[in-house]
Amino acid sequence: VGRSRFSDEVREVLEREFCRKEYVDDVDRERIENETGLNFGQIKSWFKKRRTKARKVEHETDIFDT
Repeated sequence: VGRSRFSDEVREVLEREFCRKEYVDDVDRERIENETGLNFGQIKSWFKKRRTKARKVEHETDIFDT
């Protein structure tokens, strides 16, 4: 199974939603599905990976601030 490649427009929608809140509920997820054409699994996976990336960046920032 290969890695999903998202268009700039889809990534923009996902990032915008992530900035609003890190966890999407069913209503938001359904809206994202309709707006992007992604399925439940793709959205769930993207948000999980994005939260991990955000925590990693936050952790690295904390290390350099001390």
